[in-house]
Amino acid sequence: MSKIWKDISALQVIFEKGIRWEVGTGDLVRFWQDVWVGDAALLLRFPSIFDIARDKEGFVNQFWVGRGEGGYWDIKVGRRLQGDEVEGYLSLLELLHGVSVANGGRDTVVWHDKPRDGFSVHSCYSWHRRNRAGSSVTANKYKEIWGCKIPLKVKAFTWTVYLRRILTKSYRARWAHDGDILCPLCQAEEETVEHLMVSCPMVRTVWGWLGSATRLDCSFSSLEELWEAGRRLRRPGDRSPGAKISQSYIPALFWAIWSTRNLSLFKGNVPYAENIWETAVHCIVDWGRFCAGAKNMCFREGMFIVQL
Repeated sequence: MSKIWKDISALQVIFEKGIRWEVGTGDLVRFWQDVWVGDAALLLRFPSIFDIARDKEGFVNQFWVGRGEGGYWDIKVGRRLQGDEVEGYLSLLELLHGVSVANGGRDTVVWHDKPRDGFSVHSCYSWHRRNRAGSSVTANKYKEIWGCKIPLKVKAFTWTVYLRRILTKSYRARWAHDGDILCPLCQAEEETVEHLMVSCPMVRTVWGWLGSATRLDCSFSSLEELWEAGRRLRRPGDRSPGAKISQSYIPALFWAIWSTRNLSLFKGNVPYAENIWETAVHCIVDWGRFCAGAKNMCFREGMFIVQL
C-alpha cells in the first residue's frame, strides 16, 4: 500500500509540473510557483531573485501595476541587488517584457505538452520521460524527503509544504473567495504557507525550542533557508539511528503546526505554542522508535536521547 501511495504522490508532482497557466486577470496564478511564462516556474529559473523577493507567494496580478498594456511589472526585493543578482533581475524583466495582465478574461489551465488535445495518460508519460532530468535541486529534495524514516502521509505532507501547496486560508481564498485569511494561530497576518510554517510568532517560538533541543540553526527566514538548515544537521553517508531521527525534526514540526492549526480552525481549540511542541516531541520520539529503529528513544531534560 505504501508504494501505491508513493506512486500516486509522485504522479501528482509530475502532473503539476506538466500544466501551465494562460493568464487573464492573473488573480489565480502564483507569480513564482506556477508555470505561466516560459516553460518553467520563475522560482526555478531565477532562484537567486526568488530568495530575496519580498513576496514569495503572491499572485501575478499583485506584481502588475496599472491597467492593461499601460502597466508595468513591480518585483520588490528585500535588499539591494548584489553581483549576479543584477543580471538575474534584468533577465527576469526581459522575460516579462511584452507580457501584461488583462483587465478581463479568466486565468485558465492548459496541459503543457498538448494544449489543444488536452491531458492524456500517454502524453503525461511522454512528457515525463522527456523532462525527468528536470531540476536537480527539486529532484534531490524530493528524494531526500521520501528517504526520511517517517510515516508516508507525513512525507507527502512535507513535500506539499515545500511546494507551497497546502490549503492555507490564502490558498483557499483563490477558489472560495472567503474573506477570512488571517492565520488561526496568531490572528495577525495573512495565512500563507511561508507565514504559517516559518514566520508566525507562535511558530517561531517553537522553532526556537527545537533549536535548543537539537543542533538546528533557527536563523532561517524562508522555507528554502529552513531546508538548508535541515540539511546541515546531517553528515553525508551517516546512516546511524541518530542521523535518521534528525531527518524527522522538521517534518514533525510541520505536522504539529498543521495539526494544532486545524484543531483551532475546525474544533475551536485555543492554540498554544506548548501544544505544537508537545505534538512535535511525541511524533519525533514515536517515529524514532518505530521508523528509525531507536526503540529506547526518549525526550528528557530538554534533549532527545537515543539509547541503542
